[in-house]
Amino acid sequence: CWNVVWLSCYDDNLLMYYEYLDIFLDYIKSNRKYSENTLEGYSRDIVCFIDFLEGRGISFEEVNSKVMRDFSLHLNSTKNLKSSSLRRVFSSIKSFSKFLYRNGIVSKNFGKYIVYPKLPTNLPKFLDEDRIIHLLSELESLVLKTSNEYKKLVRVRNIAILFSLYLTGMRVSELRNLRVSDVSLSSSTILVRGKGGKRRVIPIHPVLQDKLKNYLSVRDSLRLRNTDLFFVGKAKDGGISVRQIRNLVYRYTSLVGSRVSPHGIRHTFATHLLNDGSDIRVIQELLGHSSIGTTQRYIHTSLKRLKEVYNKYHPHA
Repeated sequence: CWNVVWLSCYDDNLLMYYEYLDIFLDYIKSNRKYSENTLEGYSRDIVCFIDFLEGRGISFEEVNSKVMRDFSLHLNSTKNLKSSSLRRVFSSIKSFSKFLYRNGIVSKNFGKYIVYPKLPTNLPKFLDEDRIIHLLSELESLVLKTSNEYKKLVRVRNIAILFSLYLTGMRVSELRNLRVSDVSLSSSTILVRGKGGKRRVIPIHPVLQDKLKNYLSVRDSLRLRNTDLFFVGKAKDGGISVRQIRNLVYRYTSLVGSRVSPHGIRHTFATHLLNDGSDIRVIQELLGHSSIGTTQRYIHTSLKRLKEVYNKYHPHA
């Protein structure tokens, strides 16, 4: 539904690169249903590339392998980005380049000159089963120790958040954007809106069911403004921000001597399921991975479990 071929009849000097970027962002917002956070990421990455080109007087048509290598060196020297972040920047530029080429704005797809840096094999830290059990029991005791009534209510919410992350494997952004209507205690299911508008249904564990019931009993007391977001807080829309969730996860996991991110809790969820013999396809569905290859990154963490099964069942082990 977006036709910007007419732009190709204008000289690059007469049309700022940022106008192309605005059109591209409108396109992916309308057609790919990306979240605001994703759109901001695309915009930030592409603006960085445009600034680099403008600073050196290079047009889109002049981008080649050398320009891309120079841009990569520029990012390394000025941003000190990790390989995963560099890949994200290049992925944004590649999508932008493909859009410009397909719509006749540029005569060549300069994204073909991008060379992605290799990703390190290390995965985010995760908690072993003993530590996660210790953590969850520590959180329970925190509520009992709290004399301040408001703090006690906040901790009931925080416990529900931690249990939700660990027992569903949701991304932090998915949990933050949960609506009240997405959580059905009667059917024990949570409707999760994932990346690119994809939806999946996750079952609610009986332990999580209790924590969510406890939270819902205090939700109205914590709510500062009218909102249909499930987890309430001090954000402008009445919810709790991703940063707040990340900070509370760091703070609470530090209690058991292992500071772990929300993504680390998601990794913990997947690893524990795999260790307990769950099918990798089921884990892929629960995590909302489009590719099984992404889920397979967790396999090496379960080597202990694989060795146990091998030694137990192989006839010559």
